[in-house]
Amino acid sequence: MKTASGYGGIRSSVIGAMAALTAIACAAPGSAWAQASAQPIKLAVSAIGRPPIFSNTFVDVGEAMGYWKASGVDVTFRWFQRGADTARAVVTGDVVIGFTATQPALNLIAGGAPVVVIAGMPNLDWIIATDDPEVKSCKDLKGKTVAADGINNARTLYIAAVVATCGLKQADLKLIDLANQPLVRAGIAGPVHSGVWHVDELAQVEFKTGKKWRIIEAPASIFKELHYAVLLTSRKAIAENREGLIRFLEAWILTQNLMGSKSPADRVAFATVAANASQIDFQVALASVSGYQAFNYWVNNDGLNEKQMMSQLEQLVMIGSVKADKKPAYKQIVDKSLYAEAMKRVTQKYGKLQ
Repeated sequence: MKTASGYGGIRSSVIGAMAALTAIACAAPGSAWAQASAQPIKLAVSAIGRPPIFSNTFVDVGEAMGYWKASGVDVTFRWFQRGADTARAVVTGDVVIGFTATQPALNLIAGGAPVVVIAGMPNLDWIIATDDPEVKSCKDLKGKTVAADGINNARTLYIAAVVATCGLKQADLKLIDLANQPLVRAGIAGPVHSGVWHVDELAQVEFKTGKKWRIIEAPASIFKELHYAVLLTSRKAIAENREGLIRFLEAWILTQNLMGSKSPADRVAFATVAANASQIDFQVALASVSGYQAFNYWVNNDGLNEKQMMSQLEQLVMIGSVKADKKPAYKQIVDKSLYAEAMKRVTQKYGKLQ
């Protein structure tokens, strides 16, 4: 499949990037795709923001590039500040799809909620970073105030996993509930000196303050064996609106393909959308795109790596978030059939993804 841009040459300014974005929107998707989706299916979907965290800029990419409309879905996005809340909205039926961190989804499934994962982003982007001169390693976090995002939320569960590798417990830290844009503002203003960050959040703080934060390295196993985020839906929605879910995943596939594209032009176009959506400087957005792509943040597959998913589940058991006798099997966690059908349709229309 050709990358979604269809134009050449990198733009070195925001004005040039906007021109590139206009070209990309006009070029894709093709008329055959649009003609196949004359009757859109209405869907309510939950995401994290607003403004969105960087992974959730797929919402704006889909809108800017026309992917939602062209795939035959009329999507209303409902915004929450926590992944646990986007997941619970699926359980209550307020939305049919929720974009959430993997941990809240696994907690719900282990608790018996009739929900299932249909796609994902396997690779973590969490960074534990500090400007506290006393904190130079994981063990130095003992007794320190660290910004995370509350009990059973993704950042708190992540830092619990990391400090466990250096002999600490979550109770050894003074965790405060602060995440997303409030965390960024606090990092810039000065009250927060240690926290769990997304790549782009830390980039914003460093860009605005001109100060480099120290990254507390996590063991490689944390990144290789844990799972980051998922699209969650209910079994009821699959039974009643399977076609709508498949169409949504068609557009999701195209957003991930563009966001993961290493074409200079695609990077500029994506960074332009992300800067506008996230309300950050274009240079920060462009640097963040490259940073995320360095560890394959956006993948051209269903993102449901079994080893990572089950290792994430084991980690939740280890820290007490899931009871050992309540662990679901992999086949109880995922339904890969909808993504498979969506990818089949995309491939038929555009060829194999690159």
